[in-house]
Amino acid sequence: MIPRNRLRQKIAEAIRTADSSYFNEDYHKQADAVLRTISKEKFALLPSELPPETWKKVAENMRLGKLRPEDHARDVYETLLRVLESR
Repeated sequence: MIPRNRLRQKIAEAIRTADSSYFNEDYHKQADAVLRTISKEKFALLPSELPPETWKKVAENMRLGKLRPEDHARDVYETLLRVLESR
């Protein structure tokens, strides 16, 4: 995983590369470049709050059985990411 400062630099580069005009900047183009960079660098943007139906869907798709605590935590996180990506 890359440090936060490096991600910040990558985002700045994405914005600069996406739109070099000084007038009439295309903010949507810049935003798309930032989102691609975040994904490429293996980061994800997550909402700070999720509706109950999202948690229900995560629970329905989690692995069952005895898991080590770290495997359980990883499964919850990875399942949450998959559910959010499918929306």
